[in-house]
Amino acid sequence: MANPYQVSARKWRPQTFEEVIGQHHVATTLMNAVQKRRVAQAYLFSGIRGVGKTTMARLLAKALNCPTPQGASPCNRCDSCKEITEGRAVDVVEIDGASNTGVDDVRELREKVKYLPLGGKYKIYIIDEVHMLSNAAFNALLKTLEEPPPHLVFVFATTESHKIPATILSRCQHFVFRRISRQEIIAQLRRVTEDRKVQFSERGLVLIAKASEGSMRDALSLLDQAIAYGGQEVKEEDLFTLLGRIGEARFHALVRAIHERNAEGALELAKEIADKGYDLRQFLADWLEHLRHLIIVQHLGEAEGWIDLPREEIEEIRAEAALFSIDDLQRLFSLFARLQAEIRSASHPHLLFEVALMKAIALSHLQPIEEILDRLQALGGSNTSTAEPGLSSRMPEAAAPFKTAAPIKTIEKKSPAEKPLPQKGAPDVAGATRETDPDKSALWRKVVLEMKEKRPSLGSYLEQGTLLEISDQRIKIGYSESFLIPLIQKEENQKLVGASLKGHFQKEMALELIDLQGAKARAVPFSEKKRSNDPAPSHPLVQEALRLLGGEVIETKQGG
Repeated sequence: MANPYQVSARKWRPQTFEEVIGQHHVATTLMNAVQKRRVAQAYLFSGIRGVGKTTMARLLAKALNCPTPQGASPCNRCDSCKEITEGRAVDVVEIDGASNTGVDDVRELREKVKYLPLGGKYKIYIIDEVHMLSNAAFNALLKTLEEPPPHLVFVFATTESHKIPATILSRCQHFVFRRISRQEIIAQLRRVTEDRKVQFSERGLVLIAKASEGSMRDALSLLDQAIAYGGQEVKEEDLFTLLGRIGEARFHALVRAIHERNAEGALELAKEIADKGYDLRQFLADWLEHLRHLIIVQHLGEAEGWIDLPREEIEEIRAEAALFSIDDLQRLFSLFARLQAEIRSASHPHLLFEVALMKAIALSHLQPIEEILDRLQALGGSNTSTAEPGLSSRMPEAAAPFKTAAPIKTIEKKSPAEKPLPQKGAPDVAGATRETDPDKSALWRKVVLEMKEKRPSLGSYLEQGTLLEISDQRIKIGYSESFLIPLIQKEENQKLVGASLKGHFQKEMALELIDLQGAKARAVPFSEKKRSNDPAPSHPLVQEALRLLGGEVIETKQGG
């Protein structure tokens, strides 16, 4: 009779402490405890699924009851070791905590632990998913853990150690099992494929290791699934189909679409994800990792040890990274990281994804602020109305300077015949200088922080601006998002910012908001409803009231 088929996770289960992958710190401690006969009465193994918790518990049981150990490891030849390996040892009891959660189950267990082991030195109870026990069951277990019989050893395993009561934790030696690294998983997968004589590309092994998320059991299960699908030669396309993931070729295409401002190509990818039922969250996680690779290559140049990809794949990533500046890549990463958080509660996540792709294409061709400032400074001496051909389309739009000290002074309204162009000899947008006094910059930062405390939305608007210039009477802030400027110009925001500026700078300061994406310069008064041509403020009675009260005219209304 042929031997029944065994899944790889069972066939390749470690049989000695030395064979356990990725948990050297736990194996070494337990081996020393067994060898020096310093075995605790209760152990708690915690970690994600498939990292060796139950395997380590069985190895400990074999090492404790093996009559002919090889140092601290079991011999795996005696009857005791074979019985434990096959799961039929009477002195090693495995209990599923998820299905034995009640206090009655624990009371029954307390009666059984009193009996001596039949064949070995110890009676070992392995309770898996122990966090599923009820509070009453944990309380019933306390006395046994505090004063256990000398022949008894408990081994608890859990994926959620934070759910274990502190009274139980204090009576156990706690070992944290870490996630297994991709390199260790890939090496083990390579050994399995060579043993089974299966052709598997290096890129395919990387994909499985990545999908396993640090779990060796998950990796071996995915490997079995891939072999069942592809036979003795598993292709990368088969793996992408099985894992429900987008291939790297799609990421390369998306990078090119963003660089070339190909909106149609980017939207086609979004449509493919929706039509083929791919998990958008998984796609975003993989896409963010791809952007992370680009950023690392930009920063470090060499990606050895930082990117788990074949060399030819890294070379392609290096070529893609050269298409963008590091600022562009960081903006793209931040954009899609925010999207990843937003879609968790979105009713139509694919709509958000499509809009984010369009925004990514817009972000990819923003001009650096340094380049804009250099261009403005180069044109600083020009007061003529004629501009260099082709330059006006790139000139930033600026809001006219406004006083934000509270109370806000009346701003003279221009007559319809006047055009909002800078007067000769007056400072204009092109003549802006780049002064950034560190002390004044720190004061401006305090203003922003104060606004974030008093009105978080206003503080956020101010924080998104770029500090262009601070002089004795003027602060210039540039915005690449022009829609923020009217939000800051609201009357209630004027008062808050004005009071804060006057408090920190100890004088009135003119604040100027500059639209860095505007098509042409246009002066916009900060508050258009104020009028200085009204006769009321100049009336003698009004002037006397202002003198006595120390006030200032904010607004006048026509009465009747």
